[in-house]
Amino acid sequence: MKNFKVLALTTILVLAAGLFAFAGNSSTTAITPISSGAYGYLNPNIQSPVIAVAKAVSPSVVRVVVHTTIVSNSNPFGQMSPFFKKFFGFNIPSPQQQEQVESLGSGIIFNSKGYVLTNYHVVAGAKVAEITLLNGKKYKGIVVGGDPTNDLAVIKIEAPAGVTFPAAVLGNSNDVHVGEYAIAIGNPFGLDYTVTQGIVSALNREVPKPNGNGYYYNMIQTSAAINPGNSGGPLVDIHGRVIGINTAIIKPSEGQGLGFAIPINTAKVLIARLIKGESSGFLGVEVRNLTPSLSKSLGIGNVKGALVIGVVPNSGAAKAGIKIKDVIVGLNGVKITSADKLVNVIHEYAPNNVVNVKVYRNGKYLTFRVKLSPKSIFKTTSTYTANGFTVAALTELNRSKYSIPSNVTGVVVTDVNPNSQAAMAGLQPGDVIMTLNNKRITSVKDFENLYTKIRKNGTVAMSVYSQGMEMLVIFYK
Repeated sequence: MKNFKVLALTTILVLAAGLFAFAGNSSTTAITPISSGAYGYLNPNIQSPVIAVAKAVSPSVVRVVVHTTIVSNSNPFGQMSPFFKKFFGFNIPSPQQQEQVESLGSGIIFNSKGYVLTNYHVVAGAKVAEITLLNGKKYKGIVVGGDPTNDLAVIKIEAPAGVTFPAAVLGNSNDVHVGEYAIAIGNPFGLDYTVTQGIVSALNREVPKPNGNGYYYNMIQTSAAINPGNSGGPLVDIHGRVIGINTAIIKPSEGQGLGFAIPINTAKVLIARLIKGESSGFLGVEVRNLTPSLSKSLGIGNVKGALVIGVVPNSGAAKAGIKIKDVIVGLNGVKITSADKLVNVIHEYAPNNVVNVKVYRNGKYLTFRVKLSPKSIFKTTSTYTANGFTVAALTELNRSKYSIPSNVTGVVVTDVNPNSQAAMAGLQPGDVIMTLNNKRITSVKDFENLYTKIRKNGTVAMSVYSQGMEMLVIFYK
């Protein structure tokens, strides 16, 4: 026992002496960092696959610039909201001012003959566009077709005979999976040929359109940075195949790392029709959204879909047996949750296509095979398009669609260009024009005859029924 204590004490003294020795020499001992060359190059001869994708796809990406003319109002009340103007029931006319506006976007060449796919909102209102390639060459482009519902358009580059262009490979968006790499190429904020990388964050997203007029459907969500100017450019996979057309972003103040692209398969079914100027297929129904009160009054319950409020005689829907009060809940396996979505889905089909339409009727689900028709073969309600707005006959369908009382007469406004004088004066879809320059309106023909007689820059004064009240809308033609 005594020997054990001596051994322990000796050990402690030795350790203590070592510690003191280390402390005494610490001031002179240099700490040598590991040289950066000690490891050499990690992962030699390995490059990011994004480098190869950017190199292969960028020559097919183009810068798209269009110039359009907008008409602005110079009076101080011109910026008031339509609601504010309607509340006071008057508008102050003022001279029009025309302004040239430049719009910048991106596009992707999908055919060596010079066909470019882009967003409709990039070229809306323009017939020509300036196309710039990666090598700096500029060409004139002709807007040959556009689909505002799906926000897609096709531009044809004008070039001498024999000139060909580098075309990208279009992939299959049905094979896209959440989590795979996604690469966006475009011209954000005018910074040409910017490449950003992320992943596919989600599929089949419903995203509100910037103008508030409906939704984009079945969108690909990505974390690859998409900014203004990227619109119309490609979203590609790690193999360089185009899987989507970049379209929408979330405001940075509302969310970051959220961008959306139109699936390339949606574009594929539209490209041929856009080039030929052909229309989409026509189902032959008038639909509206179901509200809780409407569902309750019709005894529909919690069913989601598009309520049929009218069926065009001799149309595919009529021949198949679809009726008023049916609720369309599906089309070719796609779930229909609103009237807007039904319109969006139908736009992907051409005349003579046969689709399966699933409806809810009297507590049962039924499926009808409907052959779509060209809308042009049907005699539709007469319309007239004026300066930035369109009017149509006030039919029972329109009364139901816009909740217009039976004692209100005139013509109904079905579309308004947000940049028009009419929009600035407060006119909006669903308004009923009852008089024009103190003349009573009873038909579209009445309105057309009176409107065409107003000289350019002449005053347009209309008595309008809007959302339960009568107001005066005034602007210059």
